[in-house]
Amino acid sequence: MPSYLDTFIDCEGWMKFNESSDVTTLHYVEFWNSGPRSSTSGRVKWLGYHVLNNPKDVQNFTVEKFINGSEWLPKFDIPYSSGLVST
Repeated sequence: MPSYLDTFIDCEGWMKFNESSDVTTLHYVEFWNSGPRSSTSGRVKWLGYHVLNNPKDVQNFTVEKFINGSEWLPKFDIPYSSGLVST
């Protein structure tokens, strides 16, 4: 979120880690993607796969909320955005 998905991305968008992967336990979300493979019409049909469109629904997945990024990322001197970046 939000990501540019180029043509090398498979239309299904996601794949199992290996054949014994249990896709019934996952939670995959797409939000505000762009690019030639951003259409979600051909994505996997797993119960845990979701397309979200409301920024309020993805706030908990931002760098700040999900990994407390402001507490430790600054010491690595890497550029990042702690919140949601609109495209």
